[in-house]
Amino acid sequence: MKKLSSCLLLILLTLSSCLLFATDWMDDSVPSLYQSYKNYFEHVGIACEYGIAGYRTKELATKPVQDGLEKHASTITAGNEFKPQFIMAWWGKAPSVTKKTFEASNGVTIKTPQLNGFNGVDAMLQICKERNLKIRGHVLVWHSQTEEAFFRQDYNPSKPLVSAEEMTARQEWYIKTVIEHIQDWEEKNNGGEKILWCWDVVNEAIGDGSTELRKESNWYKIYKNYDFIVNAFRFANKYASKDTLLCYNDYNCTDNTKRKGMLKLLDKVIAAQNDSNLPARIDVMGMQSHISKRTKLSDFERAIDDFTAKGLDVQVTELDIATEEKYDENELAQVYKNYFNLFLNKRKTDSKKGLTAITIWGINDESTWLNSPDQIKWHGNKKQFPLLFELKGNSYIPKKAFFAVVEAAEEYSK
Repeated sequence: MKKLSSCLLLILLTLSSCLLFATDWMDDSVPSLYQSYKNYFEHVGIACEYGIAGYRTKELATKPVQDGLEKHASTITAGNEFKPQFIMAWWGKAPSVTKKTFEASNGVTIKTPQLNGFNGVDAMLQICKERNLKIRGHVLVWHSQTEEAFFRQDYNPSKPLVSAEEMTARQEWYIKTVIEHIQDWEEKNNGGEKILWCWDVVNEAIGDGSTELRKESNWYKIYKNYDFIVNAFRFANKYASKDTLLCYNDYNCTDNTKRKGMLKLLDKVIAAQNDSNLPARIDVMGMQSHISKRTKLSDFERAIDDFTAKGLDVQVTELDIATEEKYDENELAQVYKNYFNLFLNKRKTDSKKGLTAITIWGINDESTWLNSPDQIKWHGNKKQFPLLFELKGNSYIPKKAFFAVVEAAEEYSK
C-alpha cells in the first residue's frame, strides 16, 4: 500500500509539472512577457503576420492573437505587410502610373506609380490602436521583396535598370510616400499619437561573409557604392518625425568579417549626419539575431559592444534560436535565459548606450519561418523549435523557454 501511494504521488507530481507548462498564454498564472521587462527596456515585442490576401496563416487578424499580443508585447513587427513588395503590390507586373509627378531633392522629376498595398498597413495600425500596441516599421529599403519594376525604366520589369539619378528620385518618393501615409493615418485616426516608433530604414545590405555591399542587389547594380544607403537615411530623416528612431538592420552580426562591413556602412551614414544640405540620421543598430543554440554568447556580446562604440543604441529585432539537429526543451530554456541575462547586462542606461528593445521573430513554433523547406534543409533536415510558445489546438502554450526568460528578469530585479 505504501509503495502504491508513492507511485501515485510521483504520478501526481509529474502531471502537476506538465500542467505548469501547458497553460494558455492568457491564463492569469502566466506573467506578461513585456511587463516582466518594462523597467529595463523601452519595448519587448513579437513579430506577426496580419494575413492579407490569404498569405500564410492569419495571425493579427484573429482575436486570440490580438489578446495574446496585447498581454505579452508592447510592440509588434509586421512579418511582411510593411515591406516594399506588399506595399507596392504589383506582383511582378508593370504598375499603373499616375498623372502625378514628384520633384526630388536632386532636381530630378519622375512620374509616380500607384502603391496598392496600404490596406494591410492600415489594418495593422487600427488593431495596434485598439490593443494599445506600437509597431516597428520593417522595412523601407531592401534588396529582397522589392518589385523588380521599381528599378526599371518606365516601371517595366523587362526594361533596363534606370540611372542612379532617377533611382534616387524614386527612392525619395517611396520613402516620403510611405512615411507620410503612416503619419497621416496617426494624425487622422489616433489624435496624432505615434504608433510606429522606429523604422528599419535599410535592411541586409552587406554580403554574407563579406565586408562589402551585397553585389546581387539591384540597388548595388545601379549605384556601385554606398550612396543609396546614405540617401535612405537622409530621406528618412527629412520626412519622419524626429522622435521616430531610424535603424540599420542586418543578420549574422556575430560574424567578425560581416560585422566589419556593417561597421563601415554605419561610418558612412554617421559621417553624413552633419551635412548642411540634407543631413542623414541614424539612431539604432538592429541586430536581427537569427541565432542558434551553438552561437557563442561572447561573440554576441562583442557585437553589441562594437555597435554601441559607434555611439548607437542597439535593438534585438528578430530573435529566434534554432534548435538544430536535436530539440531539448531544457537546453533551449537555458540558452534563452543566458541571452536575456546578457541583454539585461547590456541594457541602455543614463550613462551609456546599450540595448533598448527586443523583438521575438514569431509567435509559435508551428508558424516559424525556420520550418520553411529551405530553412529545414539548412538545419540538417530537422524541424526547428525556436520560439517561446507552441500552438496546441486553439491555445498558445508557453514553453519552458518562456518561463526561463521571465525568470531572468525576476532574478535580475533582486
